[in-house]
Amino acid sequence: MMVLDASAVVEWLLGLPLADAVGTRIADPDVSLHAPHLLAVEVAQVVRRYVARGDIAPARGAEAITDFADLDVAIHPHEPLLPAIWRLRPNLTAYDAAYVALAEALDVPLVTLDAGIASAPGHAVTVDLLR
Repeated sequence: MMVLDASAVVEWLLGLPLADAVGTRIADPDVSLHAPHLLAVEVAQVVRRYVARGDIAPARGAEAITDFADLDVAIHPHEPLLPAIWRLRPNLTAYDAAYVALAEALDVPLVTLDAGIASAPGHAVTVDLLR
């Protein structure tokens, strides 16, 4: 079991340089993938940004969104996480804290490419920082 953040998911969906590292972690069918509800919107926003900058074609963006919809990720509501998100506010945005709070609640590692999450004090989550 692991929590994935948007940076890891987008890396994998778009085949970016660390896609293989993400793929290795999500390939095991015995490892369940989890994320806060926020994941879908963050993934859509980042893919949109890649299209808007001309980094990928709109058709490739649409394909990535379809691939995301097919990804087997258990989505968790934010409401039960709000106390932890608030507790983490001194060191993390509410968005990043949602992933950390879920990893805390499930007592599982968080997979990310975000060094800021990995280095943020105030939580005891094991962060699998891909580099």
